[in-house]
Amino acid sequence: MKYLPLLFFPLLTLLTACKTDSPDSPPPPPPPTPTVDAANLSFFTHRYLVQDQQLLTQYQTRANKAVNVYKYSSKELVQLGQEGKLQGDAVLLDDLYDAHLLRKAGALSPYNAGTFGEYVPSRYVDNEGYYGAVTRWTMSFIYRPDKVNMVDMRKYGAAISPNYKGRVAIAHPDSSGLISMVASMIAAHGEQPARIYLETLKDNLYAPPTGGDWEAISAVLRGNADIALVNGSQFMRFKHSGNPELFKSLDELEVEIPTDTEGNNYFNISPICILNNAPNRNYGINLVEFLTVEESQGMFAEANFEYPVNIFSQMAELLNSTFNLPQGKISAEMTENQLDKAAELVGQIFR
Repeated sequence: MKYLPLLFFPLLTLLTACKTDSPDSPPPPPPPTPTVDAANLSFFTHRYLVQDQQLLTQYQTRANKAVNVYKYSSKELVQLGQEGKLQGDAVLLDDLYDAHLLRKAGALSPYNAGTFGEYVPSRYVDNEGYYGAVTRWTMSFIYRPDKVNMVDMRKYGAAISPNYKGRVAIAHPDSSGLISMVASMIAAHGEQPARIYLETLKDNLYAPPTGGDWEAISAVLRGNADIALVNGSQFMRFKHSGNPELFKSLDELEVEIPTDTEGNNYFNISPICILNNAPNRNYGINLVEFLTVEESQGMFAEANFEYPVNIFSQMAELLNSTFNLPQGKISAEMTENQLDKAAELVGQIFR
């Protein structure tokens, strides 16, 4: 999608911000090459909600700088970057793996924002400065409480337990955060335990993974599976999309953010990056700082049912009452260092 005027955006973006989950959709056409006005700050993003519009309007007023917003899917942004067509200032992605791919493509420039360190902990920031988190999310278990032992759902091991053999659903690895989750697993325990986990997970699936998170959640709703391992924030976006029938169906399911045996949660981030040769580099960094200050974080994170990364920002009441938020020792950088291994491993087992 090309440039979006900042003055108007329909409420339906709440739904379009979610990933397209139809497994039968034909391959999408190549993303159109954006036409960038170097006089304005060019902001590429995978989401553009009403709340995002409000925040960017505030930023424009404070910075006295016009912002042009270009909305693409995160995968489209990666493709543009790999083809050398992502020219502008700042880019917001929905998965750490996508920032890693843009970094490998040479599309990113290191930077440091004033909020990094004191307000946004180092565990959410690349040590070399290629990305920093704006929000945090995690792969979670969605389940029917009458079909599982709810204590089991607190650990990643539930997905490979013999108690749930043939009763687990996941999205296709290309449509989920599985690669980043596995990279965190490798960082915590090494490659061989991660391989064993994936091989056992594959054996526990009710069917080969297809489509996106909605397909996995639907398998639980239909009774084909008892557990879905999906993006927990995506589940909340589906549930609270404004569709009363969908809310009623999904209200029968529970959500749990698991940890490993050492208390590590394999979280993911929505990373924000500065592009190479950004004509408005300083304004781009200033935008990162604006989106990660305490007053912006609550609105920006809550709008997409994700978690703030600023330590002084309050978690949305809805998420606080739904999830526990475990921590652990894993950082985004530790995860990124293992992403190539994780992608290769996932490819060997599931493709």
